[in-house]
Amino acid sequence: MFTPQLDSLTNDLRYGQRMLRKNPAFTIIAILALALGIGFSTTVFSIFYNGVLHPFAYRDADRLTVIGIVDVDHNAGYRSMFRLNEIAAFRKQSQSFEDVVAYSGWDTVFLNHGTPEPVHTCVSSPNMISFWGMQPILGRGITDQDAEPGAPPVALLGYDFWQKIYGGDKSVIGSSIIVNKQPRTIIGVMPHRFALYGADFYMPINWNRPEPANYQEAADNNDPWYFFANALVNPKVNLQTAAADLQVVAKQLVAIYPKDYPEHFQMTVRMFNEALAQDFPKTLALLSGAVLLLLLISSSNVASLLLTHHTARAREIALRTALGASRSRLVRQLFLESLLLGLVGCLAGSLLAYLGLEVIRLVPGLTVPGEADLTLNLPVLFFAIALSLVTTFFFGLSPALLAVKKDLRSSLQSSGVNASASHGGTRIRAGLVVGQVALSVLLLVFAGLMIRSFLAIYNFNPGMSTSGLFFAQVHFPAHSYESAESKRAFLEQALARTSVLPGVTNAAVSFGIPSLGGPRSDDVSIPGKPHDKPWQTSFDAVSASYFSTVGLQLLRGRLLSSDDITGARRVAVVSDSLVKAFFPNEDPLGRQIKFNALDQEPETPHDAYFEIVDIVTDLKTFEIDEHRESFPQAYIPYTFAGVFDRSLLVRSVTNSARLTNPIRQLLSDIDRNIVLEHPTTLEDELQKYVFQKPKFRLVSFGTCAVIGLALAMIGLFGIMSYSVSLQTHELGIRVALGAQPSNILTLVLRKGLLLVATGIAIGLLIAFLSVRILQSQLYGVSAFDPWTLTLAPLALLVSALLACYLPARRATQVDPIIALRYE
Repeated sequence: MFTPQLDSLTNDLRYGQRMLRKNPAFTIIAILALALGIGFSTTVFSIFYNGVLHPFAYRDADRLTVIGIVDVDHNAGYRSMFRLNEIAAFRKQSQSFEDVVAYSGWDTVFLNHGTPEPVHTCVSSPNMISFWGMQPILGRGITDQDAEPGAPPVALLGYDFWQKIYGGDKSVIGSSIIVNKQPRTIIGVMPHRFALYGADFYMPINWNRPEPANYQEAADNNDPWYFFANALVNPKVNLQTAAADLQVVAKQLVAIYPKDYPEHFQMTVRMFNEALAQDFPKTLALLSGAVLLLLLISSSNVASLLLTHHTARAREIALRTALGASRSRLVRQLFLESLLLGLVGCLAGSLLAYLGLEVIRLVPGLTVPGEADLTLNLPVLFFAIALSLVTTFFFGLSPALLAVKKDLRSSLQSSGVNASASHGGTRIRAGLVVGQVALSVLLLVFAGLMIRSFLAIYNFNPGMSTSGLFFAQVHFPAHSYESAESKRAFLEQALARTSVLPGVTNAAVSFGIPSLGGPRSDDVSIPGKPHDKPWQTSFDAVSASYFSTVGLQLLRGRLLSSDDITGARRVAVVSDSLVKAFFPNEDPLGRQIKFNALDQEPETPHDAYFEIVDIVTDLKTFEIDEHRESFPQAYIPYTFAGVFDRSLLVRSVTNSARLTNPIRQLLSDIDRNIVLEHPTTLEDELQKYVFQKPKFRLVSFGTCAVIGLALAMIGLFGIMSYSVSLQTHELGIRVALGAQPSNILTLVLRKGLLLVATGIAIGLLIAFLSVRILQSQLYGVSAFDPWTLTLAPLALLVSALLACYLPARRATQVDPIIALRYE
């Protein structure tokens, strides 16, 4: 019964396939435009959806929040970690939360077949399993009984650690491990998407445990002092109400912990995914906007190509109608032809989106939560496909519907390409090209600003050489090296042996990492210098060789000596920026300075004043996100106290990344219980923490701009080629009447450049109105950078000249004899 209709449909599909093969250039360009638009937009929107909007597999993830405190007087974050007793009070007394969990990260030492290895541990309140709503894939979770005093020590394994150390062995449950010299029983393995704090181990802590007496006791017992607080806000309770509820509880805690709260503070409650991703959602939101522009360029490009292609076939459609083809049959054939084109383009776009997700994971700076599942998002893919298919069908069928309604006599009497060269169709095609050019200008401006910002960061001069500098943290085992003298004795041996390694020129000890920030003192005290606002200062505890290792230059006075280090003298070296900030037009040498942050640590000297003995050049910090370079700095002997681990800095003329094993071995020769943690180079750290985000913006926005520019030029080339075809007869007449090739070239170029100039003007106007939203993503360059706003449209203009020149060049080669025969 349906055989004739099925045969007719099959024949129409074959006809559409033949027509697409007959015009390979048109087919390939249209499919490529569809694939690029669908593939790239789906890739970025999938990352935004899965990595920012819905990154977690935790229960009720849309109600997960983070608790913090803001210092109202300074309009800045004060702290995001609390004592366990504070979080317990939030949990019991707040009416806005269903539950509150406490957790903190802690570097510990794991004994792997007798060899100590650094691992990252997460210590959590015992309600972690019920709070996050994710059960172990093996064994059981932590219970309240596991956190009771005297309970057998237990641990949950992180999935990646389980795979790395135990190879996914399921028999690991019930076995014993040694962490910080304490045996613990493995009770379970957490799922892959449970990546809280990126920990290798998860251990319980009792809500009512006594607070550690000091930092050393906390370190020895693997017992953090402060914890992050996450809360599951009750349904229908907004964040402002929850924060106000916490404010009431916090005001009661001020009387217990007065030093932990600023004079005027405000409790805050933020969504967990926003707090975790920091400013990356803003980057992805802007990138999503850029990709949406790219999808519009892609769709308009396909629309322009289809309008040109099908309009040029108007005489064919008229001829087939005259020979007896029904108009419904013709419309169906063109519909199926557009459907084939759209389906192939969508299939290629889907494949490109899948590959794009695999590739974009390799792009540096993709800072989404570790719990995120960066897979293809089907709703996003379907939206991009639907938009592309609608574009394909609408602009593919419109010329066909117009052609079958035209007067057959006028169509057949014309030469073919001129038959349907309606002013309306020409205006639509021209409008599409202008729109593509305008959107391309906007993308080029965005990409140009990202390039300028990245170059400003990359060429930043920190006041030292960043190449050849190795550093690592020297972790001292619990209940050993507790005094400043014992640490000094060990580190002096380590420095002496490190200094004679092949290629090593200098070695030093410090707390912080040069150019990446170090300990901060929220305020300093200087006798005879009262001040209303806090004087924030960065300070570091260093060895005498620190300045030569880093490369700081002496300006006045003397550097720290070995006697200063051995005797733990209260002396300080300050930076030039500190002198300018705190001692303008004064001589600071011999003056006293106190770092108030030391008063807050129980195991550091309190009310300790240090004599300023030297002024050195500034060491600028790569605090790109804060748009801050210089910071007042000071350096004191690292022997000022016995608490905390130390960092080892090594300057080498060889590949500094190869120093890890030799340094680890020499430390083990001195004491096999010493662990070298986080060995790396300053260049690697800069790539990881400084250059990655700007590089991601550069690569992603740059890719959008290049693809958008290519699509716009394809569209411009297509309409110019079609325009030349329409004007064949006219151009032949002009040549026959004596027009020179230069006249023809100018005539055709003028038309193309008019479209380009209009698009550039509109694009620049949009850019001026919108680039301000990029300012937070830029460093060292204004959003209205004149170089970018000049070079971006200039680059597009040069590309447009090439796209217009090829059809214009062909127009100059029109044979007037052949052209006059067209009519």
